Amino acid sequence: MDREYCVNFEPYENSALEQLILNNCRRTEVPEGTYYICPGDILNEMSYIYNGKSVHTMFNDSSQEKISYVLTHGWFLAEGLFSNGKTRSVAERYSLAKTRLVLYKIDRPTYLKLISVPVFSDSIIRSLSSKRAFLQRELESVTLNRAKDRLKKFLILLSDPSASRDGQWYPLSNEYTHQVIASIIGTNRVTISRFISELAQEEFLRVINKHIQINKDHITDCMQ
Repeated sequence: MDREYCVNFEPYENSALEQLILNNCRRTEVPEGTYYICPGDILNEMSYIYNGKSVHTMFNDSSQEKISYVLTHGWFLAEGLFSNGKTRSVAERYSLAKTRLVLYKIDRPTYLKLISVPVFSDSIIRSLSSKRAFLQRELESVTLNRAKDRLKKFLILLSDPSASRDGQWYPLSNEYTHQVIASIIGTNRVTISRFISELAQEEFLRVINKHIQINKDHITDCMQ
């Protein structure tokens, strides 16, 4: 199972990169619940997430939210900002501090200083390529798969076999409200609630004390 394909980008630990960032970049904090970047904002600095969780979303004309991805420790924001000699760009997504965020800001002079350091340049490429691969698969999923199928795959990716008590039913590693799941899948809360009821009738999942568990017998078929 390809667990890297999930809306949550797990923390990336690299002590050499972190020390380089801390020694050269400017620290800033963002309070929990703050939209600290909005579409149309002018960006002239990159950011490195030192601590916290950052949610990146888009809204359509009907105010329906779609979560692009959730970034945590060790990931960059706007890492392609200074490519091709650029000095600024325009934000295309909302960035929300899901928790209190500690960011390290990287301006152009600092970027030009650090980009020759392999651990920094390699991490920039890793961050860019991981996001690109994820968004490409998201686009393919939205284009080719039904919303219900997208929900099933999303739940399977969150399932945690190591936390199963009976080896048959897998709880989720992260719990989300129906509204948040709808934002991730690209539909609405009512549809998600209906799909979950249908999937329970199909024995794909069960809900115990408001917690979803996935039937392991359905996992292999859905991930093919």
